[in-house]
Amino acid sequence: MKHQFHKSEFLYAGYRITSPVDDLVVVEGFPSVWWLTQHSFANVVGLMGWCCSEKQAKLIVALVKPSGRVWVMPDGDESGERCAETSLLQVAPHRLVRWLKLEAGKQPTDLPADQLKTCFIL
Repeated sequence: MKHQFHKSEFLYAGYRITSPVDDLVVVEGFPSVWWLTQHSFANVVGLMGWCCSEKQAKLIVALVKPSGRVWVMPDGDESGERCAETSLLQVAPHRLVRWLKLEAGKQPTDLPADQLKTCFIL
């Protein structure tokens, strides 16, 4: 038997969200999911890379209530910009999406808890 893993068909930690939520944070990688989860952000998923595939976009939309928000918090680099762009293009027609743009060279894991909380204020 041969098993294959296609990261473009999954959201890292998406299995933890069992019904649509009001707010979902989308990050690029595993460490950012862990960091935000450790700082009391329960609804965080990772794309496992810079590209949001069509399948991942559909999963994101399904995880968020129609009146909910998607918070895209990629790394502050070129791949983070591509991550935000691919996410916004596919998810924004269906849900409200906010891009939390970090300083150049920064990652969500670089932000202390108090600064993380201020990122998610409307």
